Amino acid sequence: MTQIMSRVAPGQSVRVTIPLCPSGLGIGTQVMTTDGAIPVEFLCPGDGIVTRDAGVMRLKDIAVRTLPMAQLVRVRPSVLDELGDGRDIVLAARQKLLIRDWRARAMFGTRAALVEARRMADGAYVTRLGGRAPMRVFQLTFADGRHLVQIGGGLTVTSAKIDKSASVSKG
Repeated sequence: MTQIMSRVAPGQSVRVTIPLCPSGLGIGTQVMTTDGAIPVEFLCPGDGIVTRDAGVMRLKDIAVRTLPMAQLVRVRPSVLDELGDGRDIVLAARQKLLIRDWRARAMFGTRAALVEARRMADGAYVTRLGGRAPMRVFQLTFADGRHLVQIGGGLTVTSAKIDKSASVSKG
């Protein structure tokens, strides 16, 4: 959580507590919808999003955040597609991925695991980006909580969690 002070009138300020941006999908990331794969930047509230855990769910909101490049990772298409077809996917470094194959068994001793993308960085197929230049990421939210969203390249990621602890107080 982080706090921001904002002046609303002379002598009056408001302190707003907001969650940090731990997750997000980069521009161009294909999200599986009832209309097929659509780039995340073209999604709208109400769209039917294909989830692994609950079938089709209606998107409640999509938030656009800005992160420095150093807080992003690039995932090569060959990570899950042996032919390497497709394009690179950019994710927030703290975006959680569902790992369900030999990687989960080798790294975590389980059949499946939710892991932050930055923990998968190997310098070749999953690479941490560098620099301070800003990049937009998109956070998907659903009315009933967090879901496992199908994205391009066969990856499954978590949606953003609605944070009920966000608050506004007079400073």
